[in-house]
Amino acid sequence: MGPNKQKLNSFELIILVMFATLGMLFIVSSYDLISMYLAIELQSLSFYVIAAFQRNSEFSTEAGLKYFILGALSSGLLLFGESILYGFTGITNFEEFCKLFTVINDPINESIMATASSQIYPEWIDKISPSSAATLGLFFILIAFLFKIAAVPFHM
Repeated sequence: MGPNKQKLNSFELIILVMFATLGMLFIVSSYDLISMYLAIELQSLSFYVIAAFQRNSEFSTEAGLKYFILGALSSGLLLFGESILYGFTGITNFEEFCKLFTVINDPINESIMATASSQIYPEWIDKISPSSAATLGLFFILIAFLFKIAAVPFHM
């Protein structure tokens, strides 16, 4: 073996890859914002350790640290977006979001939503429509996902 060849402990690497795969499977099967967040974090934490797996390499350590910091930022944005959605709608289930967004975007049911929101929510909430608040929450979730997948404006 040459000087650049390093032996990796394959048992730990296989376990980390399996945890990352398990997190990906949980993401696909999640029905709720909270379970989706926990699945994303399970997958991300495994990837942070894999990025910094070579202990003797400065590049590997730097990559793991940068990836962890950007992942923490994107997790904060994801939680902020989810909390905005939960705060303005009161639900976290994806199926209920689908029902809510089809009711909000349906012009026939706008009067029903207006009377329902005046009965349930306080008076100041009428100044912010649920669709604009949901759009803001979805915007933060989209930004967090773009950070997680390292899309072009958010890559490093």
